[in-house]
Amino acid sequence: MMRLTQLLTLLLVLVLSSTPLIANAQPEEFPVEDFFSNAVYDGVHISPDGRHFAIKSSEGTRDKIIIFDRENREVTTSFAFGDNIRFNNINWVNNERIIFEGAKFVGYLDEKGGVPSLYGANVDGSNRRELFKWGMTGYRILHLWPDDPEHILIGKYHFADEGEMKAHRMNINDGRLYYLADQPPRANSLITDNSGELRAAYAYEEERDDEFGQGTLWLYYKPLGSKEWKEFDISNFEKGRNLSFAGFTEDDRYAYLLSDHDSKTVAVYKFDTVTGEMTAVAEDPVSNVMGTVKGMNDAIVGFEFMPDYFRRVYVDDSKSAQLLKRLEASFPGQRVVLTSLTRDKTQAVVKVTSDRNAGEYYLFNTETLEASYIASPNPKLNPADMAEVKPFHIEARDGLRLNGYLTLPQGHDDAEVKRLIVNVHGGPHGPFDRWGFSAENQFFANRGFAVMQVNFRGSGGYGQLFEEAGYRKWGREMQDDVTDATLWAIEQGYADKDHVCIYGGSYGGYAALMGVVREPDLYQCAVGYVAVYSLPVMKTTGDIPGRESGRKYLSHILGDDQAELEANSPSFNVNKIKAAIYLVHGEDDVRVPMAQYDALTDALDDANIPYQSMVRDEGHGFQLEPNKFDLYNSLDVFFTKHLGDGTR
Repeated sequence: MMRLTQLLTLLLVLVLSSTPLIANAQPEEFPVEDFFSNAVYDGVHISPDGRHFAIKSSEGTRDKIIIFDRENREVTTSFAFGDNIRFNNINWVNNERIIFEGAKFVGYLDEKGGVPSLYGANVDGSNRRELFKWGMTGYRILHLWPDDPEHILIGKYHFADEGEMKAHRMNINDGRLYYLADQPPRANSLITDNSGELRAAYAYEEERDDEFGQGTLWLYYKPLGSKEWKEFDISNFEKGRNLSFAGFTEDDRYAYLLSDHDSKTVAVYKFDTVTGEMTAVAEDPVSNVMGTVKGMNDAIVGFEFMPDYFRRVYVDDSKSAQLLKRLEASFPGQRVVLTSLTRDKTQAVVKVTSDRNAGEYYLFNTETLEASYIASPNPKLNPADMAEVKPFHIEARDGLRLNGYLTLPQGHDDAEVKRLIVNVHGGPHGPFDRWGFSAENQFFANRGFAVMQVNFRGSGGYGQLFEEAGYRKWGREMQDDVTDATLWAIEQGYADKDHVCIYGGSYGGYAALMGVVREPDLYQCAVGYVAVYSLPVMKTTGDIPGRESGRKYLSHILGDDQAELEANSPSFNVNKIKAAIYLVHGEDDVRVPMAQYDALTDALDDANIPYQSMVRDEGHGFQLEPNKFDLYNSLDVFFTKHLGDGTR
């Protein structure tokens, strides 16, 4: 094995030798276009016979799919499906056809998007059609059934079935469905094993629609070799805890379960479908499971955590696991993922990323261990010139552990003045900052600013209790966490006092403005980007309160006390602001409508408080290249104006 690892390392070094590996002592300032131009290669997937690549490409407000003929080195077709439609889950279903999902997103910062439709297209662009459209019914792909080139397995929902999922065989050429009567009662979700057979299911019911996860859960499974469904006894599991199936081992005997029934974070358990025994497999005391690691046969070979740096735990020693470990040894400190393979498993597309590497795609031969470079989404950014992202953790004022990341510009230790941008993530409940590449943070670092991100209480990723600790704490304890991290960064010498600004998008922009309300002498400037500024307005406008479930959710996380909502809203507290203000918004934002921008600017105007603004014909986050370039150039100017140029 050592010889194979050394050989693979040598081959990859030869492939990469054309890229300079030594950073400049003081990297030059790269054009804003290098960071924020649309990615031509945002995903690469190889066909089963290895003849074609399906490439996802961004055009700003929409995605495009390109089919590339590898032998003739030419594009056979390319297509998009309308503005604001982004593509995901691209899969080859045979040598001549792909299927993919398309959903409407309302802006760059919209992480959820609308409900997806399923599409299909041939390699020459023919028979391009919508196979399944959400409406009265919905769907989820269950298995691609590679041994059946004309069909896939989907789970179909219908509003009249009260959330029950029913398995159907779908023709991938015309979308015709054929019902398969093989699921337990009330099943809301179905899971197949690696062969495509239905093997697991779960059902969930709430007596009231405001129980928020406190309802009743049932789990079902088929023992290996059996056609009968059995119920998994979870009577000793506390209500409201997470419990779900992740997939199966390569031999299909064991199922992996994800649960926090016996831990503060979501951990991994191995369930024997023959004996019914469940054993703990992998856990991290800080981080939830972030995702699964799939091998060459699509079986789970490992799990990923993010307690600080990216951490991967392998759960078997299969050929796939060994191969991934060898690849990781050749890209030390980076994340390596198999995105797609040929049917004979001899060729694989591999994606490599890190905190300094925006992404590189390689074609890897699993037999000869040769690798060749395909493309990068940000080809003009040399990883050697990018800034390192360092994790940290602190204790908040009440003792709660907070995790975060510092992106430090090269030469930071020698800077005359250390300038810091506190970049607060959006959401806030569910999303979280993680170790990896951020074009935004790297741009700021390239301009000489250090960037700090902290996962305040209410963020996802660190267990259910940590996330729920932020409910009804907007502008209060959640804001205190950001303040405590900022003060820590100053105390540790990462920033000079009086050279700190706070910035964020969506909720992050809310926190930026609440930061200068709550701590008027801590920050020199604040930027709100497509942000919430009035909690009372949030309860009545936008796409969230447009649904009854959304209104109940907002009451659950914000409360209904009007005085409390106003006290925790920047627009009702502008008289406390001393810092310079810059507000950026999209006229077509449906997630955070212009009513939020108007609420704050009206209050600032009434109080005669000056501010800078940029409003463009965009949604929830700018997507058009000219607007992105203008925005980040203006942020560079704004932060430099209020934090200085790094010299005394």
